[in-house]
Amino acid sequence: MNRKNMNLTTNTYSNEHDRINKSNSTIEIPNDCKNEFIKAMKIGYYKEFYKQGLITAEQLEQLIAMQDKSVDSAA
Repeated sequence: MNRKNMNLTTNTYSNEHDRINKSNSTIEIPNDCKNEFIKAMKIGYYKEFYKQGLITAEQLEQLIAMQDKSVDSAA
């Protein structure tokens, strides 16, 4: 590839990259999706705590039940 072609390719990539960034900057995640994601992350942490022996099975069940209630009350 000669120098002229390289500049065209780089410029095309840059323009496409800028266009994608501009369109992506307007994407928003709905609150219900955010809440469900946070709930899933918390439950994942709780399960990991259980696997490591930091909490009992009963505590795990209680923590998961609390997450279900907090999602219901937020709706």
